[in-house]
Amino acid sequence: MIQPFTNRLFLAFFHLILLICSIGACASSELAKHNFFESEAESTLQWPPPPQEPRILYLGSIKGSSETGIKDSWLKKVMSSVFGSEKDTSTMLRPYGVYADTDRVYVTDPGSGRLHVYDRSQKRYFPVERWGEEDLISPIGIAVDGNGNMFVSDSVLKQVLVFDKEGKYLRAIGPPDLFKRPSGIALEGNRLYVVDTHGHRVIVLSKENGNFLFSFGKNGIENGNFNYPTNIFITKEKLIYVTDSMNFRIQIFDQDGGFRSSFGKLGDSSGNLSKPKGIAVDSEGHIYVVDSHFDNVQVFDNQGNLLLIFGSSGNGKGEFLLPAGIYIDSSDRIYVADSYNQRIQVFQYVKEKSREIAK
Repeated sequence: MIQPFTNRLFLAFFHLILLICSIGACASSELAKHNFFESEAESTLQWPPPPQEPRILYLGSIKGSSETGIKDSWLKKVMSSVFGSEKDTSTMLRPYGVYADTDRVYVTDPGSGRLHVYDRSQKRYFPVERWGEEDLISPIGIAVDGNGNMFVSDSVLKQVLVFDKEGKYLRAIGPPDLFKRPSGIALEGNRLYVVDTHGHRVIVLSKENGNFLFSFGKNGIENGNFNYPTNIFITKEKLIYVTDSMNFRIQIFDQDGGFRSSFGKLGDSSGNLSKPKGIAVDSEGHIYVVDSHFDNVQVFDNQGNLLLIFGSSGNGKGEFLLPAGIYIDSSDRIYVADSYNQRIQVFQYVKEKSREIAK
C-alpha cells in the first residue's frame, strides 16, 4: 500500500506545479495591464494649487504586488487556509531608499529586510533577501549600474553588497571593517560613493574591484565636514549632493570630494531643515530635500533659495508620514519613500522654458 500512495502523492505534486505555473502566467498577464501608477493626464493633485501653473503633479503610488496587478489566486487562498497565511514579500513595511530606471523601481526596506524590485518591462516583482547563506538585515542605500547590477548598503551588516539583475548575490564590495554604518550610495562612472553615517564621511570605492580610492569629510561643522550624513545624489554634471543631517544642511562637492557650497539651517519654518533625509536634483538643477519632521519635500534653487513645498502630514494622496529617500529619474519622475505609510509616492516635475520652478 505504501508504493501506490507514494505515486499518487508524486502525481499530485506534479499537477500542483503545473497549476502554479499556469497561474503565474495569468498573474503576468494581469500585471501587463497595469502601469504602476496613474498617467499624468489623469492627475488632479498639483503644486502649487490651481489656478497657478502646476510645477509638481501627483502620479500615484506603489505599495506592493497587489498595486501592480498581481492578486492572490484561489490556490494560494486555499493553501493559506490549510497551512496558515504566508507573508506577502512584496508588501513594504518601512521603505527607505528608492531608485528607478527605464524598466524597474527598486525599494530598500529595512522594516522587512528586503530589497523590492518592481520590473515594468518583465511585468513581475521579486524580492532580494539573502546574500549567500545570510539574510539582509537593514538595507538602506540602492544604486544600479548599466548592467543591472544592484549595489545595496546594509547599515547593520556594515556591508555594501552586489547582486546581479536577477537578484543573485555576487560579492561584498570594499575592504572588511571599512564602514561604521553605511547608508546612502550612488554610482558615477567606475566609482561607488558610500555615505558612512557614523564615520562622518563619504567613502569612494572602485565599482569593479571594491578597492578603496579615497574618502572626504570628517566630524565637524566646518565646510566639508559632516555630522551624521545620510543620503547622497549625483547629477549628470557630476556634482555630489550630500544630506549633512545633524548639521541641518545640504553640502555640494565635485566628483573628487572638493567642497563647492552648502545651504540650510536648523529651524521650524519654511526653508529651514529639521530632519533632512533624502536628496535629489531634477534635470533643471532644482534641489529636492525630504524632511521627515515636516513630512514634506522642499524644493530649492542652486543658491539654496526656497522655491516650492509639496506634501504634508497624513496618509492621503500627496501626504507623508516620516518620508525618507527620494530619487528623480531621467524623465523627471520623482519617487519618494513614504516610510510609515508603507509606500512609494510618485510625482512629476513639469518643466517650463524660463527654467524656474516658481515665479
